[in-house]
Amino acid sequence: MDSAAYDYENRIPPGFYDRVYQRKSGVRYCWHDLKFRTVASHVGAPRRLLDIGCGPGTFIGNYLDGIEALGLDLSASQIGYATSTYGTAGHRFSTQLLGALAAAGERFDAVTMIELIEHLTPDAAIELLAQARGLLTSEGRLVVTTPNYRSLWPLIELGVNAKSPVNYIEQHINKYRTGLLEDHLEAAGYRDIRVKTVLGFAPFAAVLGLGVANAVHAVETGLRYLGIGNLLLATARP
Repeated sequence: MDSAAYDYENRIPPGFYDRVYQRKSGVRYCWHDLKFRTVASHVGAPRRLLDIGCGPGTFIGNYLDGIEALGLDLSASQIGYATSTYGTAGHRFSTQLLGALAAAGERFDAVTMIELIEHLTPDAAIELLAQARGLLTSEGRLVVTTPNYRSLWPLIELGVNAKSPVNYIEQHINKYRTGLLEDHLEAAGYRDIRVKTVLGFAPFAAVLGLGVANAVHAVETGLRYLGIGNLLLATARP
């Protein structure tokens, strides 16, 4: 797993995003909750799942009950937080490299990358996707999310950059749209590639309460976000 020049180890406090999630209210919590729920609904019924770029472990720790899961991240401080907060016999976290997993013969029924590949150069993203493909079982499934730069995301990003101590100016170096994500998955050797948009206005409705946000989410899901959701979600087979 490669990374860009941004110093993720020292510039993002351990557990930063999980502490946002643990507030259990507000727009940013709702964004993460709806995103993780959406990803969990697309992984199928895996016995073993690998979450690459797991950060502080929020997804594994809160959305994968009954599933054996391994979270990987380059940041030792985030892995330390994830292990102390969410680590169990079935939910493990590590800074281990993908090559070591492949050499050990590890295989997973599902691999997730949640808002990760936008942090990598195009070549590094394709290489990472290809490495992940080698860790999937023959009928395994990859699930990837990344910001949709053909949506309102650029404006959302500006708002986050203005208000948050952690911003995306230096982090998001690979700005995806549907066609580009499809191209990168094809270059990495995947088949049965499907890309759609998710997460529309629902997280922002959380200012009126989580009940309202969930109701808006249900409507938007039924309308398939009119194709202009703020995240791209891709599924693919190895």
